Amino acid sequence: MATQKYFSSLNYTLGNEDTEFEVKLVEKQKPKKILSIAGCGSRALPLLSCGASELICVDVATAQLALTRLRLACYYKLSHEEFLIFWGFPPYAAYDYSKTRKDLFMSLDLSAEDRTFFSAIFLENKWESILYLGKWERTFQTLSKGLRLILGKDYGKLLSFTDLSSQTDYYENDFPSRRWDAVLFLLGNKPVFNALLYKGDFIKKNVPETHFDYYKSSFDQLFRNDLVRKSFFANLCFFGKIEHADGNTIEAVKTNYDKVVKNLSSGAKVSLVSKDLVSAASNYKDELDFVSLSDVPSYFSGDTERNFPAELLPSLRSGALVVLRSYLRVPEANWAGYEDVTARYSSEIALERVQMYRIQVFQKV
Repeated sequence: MATQKYFSSLNYTLGNEDTEFEVKLVEKQKPKKILSIAGCGSRALPLLSCGASELICVDVATAQLALTRLRLACYYKLSHEEFLIFWGFPPYAAYDYSKTRKDLFMSLDLSAEDRTFFSAIFLENKWESILYLGKWERTFQTLSKGLRLILGKDYGKLLSFTDLSSQTDYYENDFPSRRWDAVLFLLGNKPVFNALLYKGDFIKKNVPETHFDYYKSSFDQLFRNDLVRKSFFANLCFFGKIEHADGNTIEAVKTNYDKVVKNLSSGAKVSLVSKDLVSAASNYKDELDFVSLSDVPSYFSGDTERNFPAELLPSLRSGALVVLRSYLRVPEANWAGYEDVTARYSSEIALERVQMYRIQVFQKV
């Protein structure tokens, strides 16, 4: 199928992390030079809201860097409303903006290669939003259908609450917890994710919990700590898409968007680097103030797993922060030369809107 030809290279198109956590950190710290795993751009570009002079976006996946360039082109050209329309964020997701999307795309300043690449994708998708075309997003669209069947008619009620006390009361007393446990047991396990997403490359777990306990605990935190409707991840799980604007990711929030646009217009530099994170960081000696690693080190092993913090050290300025997300596997790494300052950010971590990651923050001493 043509869809496989064009879409198979897209791992993430919306993104799988709540970048608002890192945004909160950089807006407190005010770093000047940031290095971040690019992902699809949505986890990196919002960090420019802090006024940084340079953002280095690193990825080994060509398509993910292309998506980052597409998002960056949007910041340079589109208004906030146009950005929401182009990507298909609520409240504009409910309407057909195919023609407008095509016109906006044609207005963007893209390389010939990127324009050809994305033109093929948009044409195949009939100029509908590409926000959910990534392998990760499509996996959760599939899982949401199974969840809907198992939970029944009230499957989305948990996301209807607008005050936390009512949500907590429903979750503790009326939520179909046994059926929810069945969902986690049937869908939230290694064989299912291997079949749907990882194709045999599923992460080698080293956390002590079973897969079921890990997911149950993570969702429990998500359902208790804040309004579930505000979690884009919960929206994906239950509806296969962001159902309403309360669930929009930080890149779609006007205050963040406007700050990023202002910083770019003031001359902030964005570098896109097709390298692994350690190699990319090695080009910056004693320059980086903030490093966002995503969960990339969870996939490391051997010497790379043990030594990546030491290899990053020469690139960091004194006091620089390194944010690590771990999914099922916490890297067995040597953090000599760093202080674990995670506890300083416990309140922000509690409000993170995915809760599938174990977040750690380290500071160079």
